[in-house]
Amino acid sequence: MMSSIQKSIVVISWDGISSPLSYILKDKAPDFDLFIFDYSGQDNASQLEGLQPAYYLSQKTECKGDILLGVYSHLIQNSVSDFKYIGLLDDDIFISYSDLNKLLFIAGMEQLDVFQASLTHDSYYQHRQFIQKAGSVMMPTNWVEIMAPFYSSAVFFEAGKEFNRSISGTGIDVYLIPTVQVLLGKTKTAVVHAVSMKHCRPIRTDNRIFRNGKDNLTEIAELQSYCMDIVNRNPTKFEPDFVRDVINRKYVYGIPLEYKLKRIPTLFANLYRFLVDESYR
Repeated sequence: MMSSIQKSIVVISWDGISSPLSYILKDKAPDFDLFIFDYSGQDNASQLEGLQPAYYLSQKTECKGDILLGVYSHLIQNSVSDFKYIGLLDDDIFISYSDLNKLLFIAGMEQLDVFQASLTHDSYYQHRQFIQKAGSVMMPTNWVEIMAPFYSSAVFFEAGKEFNRSISGTGIDVYLIPTVQVLLGKTKTAVVHAVSMKHCRPIRTDNRIFRNGKDNLTEIAELQSYCMDIVNRNPTKFEPDFVRDVINRKYVYGIPLEYKLKRIPTLFANLYRFLVDESYR
């Protein structure tokens, strides 16, 4: 039995220059409150005619971590906490209102705590595990990407206390959020393959030096160390599998060979299932 309907918030970033929400297909009334984040800091609210966002914030930012912190601070300052999920989409994500509605419906039905839509095969991407798998509604995962994550309100507000640790936002997704989930006992995380989105621009976070003098790899390593410290201070809360698969896994470009080798049994199992399925055609 599903709980009573509680609205969610979907944050969509905007550069304040181009047409707002230019990658969003507005094909249906949204079953969520729209939050437009103008990261130019120039207050271009006059250009939002017809969009009717429930929330609007204009704040100069450098990258996704600043946006997360800005949204978190805005909601805290305005005592906005009565929502089920909050999604935080980059401005180069192509998706429709109807798909966002469906994504939120599936998340509520499956009682997810953290999730994202899958990526289309023609998206710009770094992590293949998020590419859409036809025939699956959803699949469990250890973490979801920072480009378009959805968090339960409890996870968002707890993690938000540490959003200032990463201007890039990277490291928040792979280390901080999963660690907070364990502490809260809200660990149901998935990629929803029944809904797909397209990431329309190349990744722009890599190799940038931010105002704190750090690049994204440095911020990732520091967040990993911070989360390792949390695990060490709470040893009874964290299972060995979590420490091995999340905390101790070093973030690198591509997939380390040791992890590729571990996928070989799954590769053969999937190949067998594919051949069996084809035999019934």
